[in-house]
Amino acid sequence: MAATRLPVPLAVAISAAAAFLVALALIRAHGWTYGADTGTFAQLIFNTPGGWHDELERGSHLRFHFSPSLGLLYPIVALTHSALSLQIVEIVAVLGSVAVFFLLVEPHAGRPLATRLSLLMLAFPSVPALAFGEFRELTLFPLAAMLVLLAADRRRWGWYAVFTLFALGLREDVALELALFAVVAVVLYARTNRERTIAALCTFAGSAAVLAAYFLLIAPALGGWAPSHFYQYAFAGGPLALAVACVLHPVEVTRAIATPGRLTYLLEIFVPLAFLPLRTRWWLLALPGLAIVLLANSANVWRMGMHYTALWLPSIFVAVTAAAIAVQRTRGQRSAQRWVTSAIALSIGFLLFADPMHLGHYLPPSYHDLASARRALACVPASASVSMQGEWYAANSIRWPRATTNTLDGVQYAVFADDYPNVEYQQTIRPQLAQALARGQFKEICRFGAVAAYSRER
Repeated sequence: MAATRLPVPLAVAISAAAAFLVALALIRAHGWTYGADTGTFAQLIFNTPGGWHDELERGSHLRFHFSPSLGLLYPIVALTHSALSLQIVEIVAVLGSVAVFFLLVEPHAGRPLATRLSLLMLAFPSVPALAFGEFRELTLFPLAAMLVLLAADRRRWGWYAVFTLFALGLREDVALELALFAVVAVVLYARTNRERTIAALCTFAGSAAVLAAYFLLIAPALGGWAPSHFYQYAFAGGPLALAVACVLHPVEVTRAIATPGRLTYLLEIFVPLAFLPLRTRWWLLALPGLAIVLLANSANVWRMGMHYTALWLPSIFVAVTAAAIAVQRTRGQRSAQRWVTSAIALSIGFLLFADPMHLGHYLPPSYHDLASARRALACVPASASVSMQGEWYAANSIRWPRATTNTLDGVQYAVFADDYPNVEYQQTIRPQLAQALARGQFKEICRFGAVAAYSRER
């Protein structure tokens, strides 16, 4: 694919954003504020040779998601022995998607408008939030999607196959999205573009193969698809039943999902973009990703700071681009630039006043006495199975490769702080620990301040 230099303003903005986000990542790593997901992904990627096993999920991650592409990150984690390396990868991937987006858009929109569109993507609140949050496999999807689109646009079909395979190996819901996109592409290009039609058919076949292998063979062999509980309703038990209910029982489905929280989520998407996506039918491409998010029964899924925004982000920016190009063609470049500039201003406003990164919550250290936590953890052999607070697990899941969090079941050691500010720990784990100590199942082996290490006696 032909190399193109990024415009200086865009290159400077991406570099500044990268420096800022890396600084925040260093602060979070030093203060042990990353949650359990970061530790889980670091641990399972470190265990790639063993089938992506991690202690928190008590087995292979494949029971939760089809994510073999994560194995490509194994050399990075194996070399660094650090979960922080994944957070840096995430920043590079998310900001890299902005750069690839510019390369994709420039031939169609022209350099000035493509620059503004890319700056809009950089400022759009869910993008920095995606780069700032905990590492998950979905945070790699915007980059993968933009690379797939760029390869297709340039007709570099070898690269298209590579990037598509990478995307298909990220998660099963990505495979579902790509299958639906492939159907749209076949409809659009069947009579006009043989190459793209063949590529779309191959993409559909690959997506169907992944979905069939995962849901018919892999997930059942591992005990079933664990996240199915996100799609449990009184009228539907699981994602397939819910999809059928959307057709057969639309009133019940609408009543269940027509909530203020979901409406707010949609406004947080379209208002910062000055409603540009809705000026074109291309926004319909975002429906599969939006459906996956909005049909979930948990408010944590349809929250702007969560990684699930990655499922619709590329499609939304395809629609934004199509709308801006349409305005440029009908009303001129200045009008299109004004629309995009207005969206940039709105996005920055949302970042300042409705920050999905929640910096005030995530930047302070997870515990007031991390020095004592480090000393107590040093009492535990590196080869032992050990349970600890979630944020401590995120920071130490590779140093203690058999570490897990917030449980006493099946572990040899436990390291907890009496005064740890976590409701689940205080209401559930701490009383269980007190009972285990009273019964002689555990004993305290060292203590520093309010932090103690315990070993299992029987």
